[in-house]
Amino acid sequence: MNLRISRYLLTAGAVFLLVAGGCARAPVRQSGMPASLQASSIGRVPALLVTHHVEHGQTLYHIAKKYRVDVGELMRANAIQDPALLKTGQVLVIPGVFVASEAAPLKFEGVGMSVEEVRRLLGPKCFSSDWRTITLHHSATSKGSAKLFHRDHLRRGMGGLFYHFVIGNGSYTRDGLIEKGWRWKKQIKANRPYDIQICLVGNFSQTEVSQAQLESVINLVRVLRSQYGISIQNIRRHDDIKGKNTECPGKFFPFHRILSELSKDADLQK
Repeated sequence: MNLRISRYLLTAGAVFLLVAGGCARAPVRQSGMPASLQASSIGRVPALLVTHHVEHGQTLYHIAKKYRVDVGELMRANAIQDPALLKTGQVLVIPGVFVASEAAPLKFEGVGMSVEEVRRLLGPKCFSSDWRTITLHHSATSKGSAKLFHRDHLRRGMGGLFYHFVIGNGSYTRDGLIEKGWRWKKQIKANRPYDIQICLVGNFSQTEVSQAQLESVINLVRVLRSQYGISIQNIRRHDDIKGKNTECPGKFFPFHRILSELSKDADLQK
């Protein structure tokens, strides 16, 4: 059996194991030997190649960073000639990363969206809009996405998704993925004029913001500030609004850390 056939069989086995069994050991990194040999060399515990389903907005760079592998190795392992042709839903073999057949679910730290990715997502400044403030929220749920919140807000008579942006936590969209809501696409306010609404999926009265979400929200606010001239003083939490009896975005929300990172931009411009 040649290396290519071995790799495909191992990949199919990995997909079946993760779906049917739902459990695995911590990933094992090995290098310097063919994948077909590595799979049988991790002690006496059977090991299978890890695969990754490409999600909307992901790049090879971020996938490689997520699994701590070299981009070139990732391209060679999947016969990718042009990184720009990566497709949503495409299944990638992660070279040199294996999962044993008995243990707990695999978890990797996500990667936030970069300033360049946020700029591409937002597009050029809308000169007909006069955005002046940014309000940060949490969803107060463990899971969610823009699509799910849109349905819920419709049922609640809110006219659809309240937020201009939703930042995923890995439950229904990838960790750190920024989704544009319909209000931003149409440049429509939520219920406060000139106020941009950003929601991070999660209940931060109980848990902490993921590193990927933190990176994404900082870069999103960074680009919005640059485009619309919004001062740091006009970035606030939901519970900072006078008359709002709420804990949103939660006691574990790293608001002051976000402001500290954004203040470095102002220091650089002096």
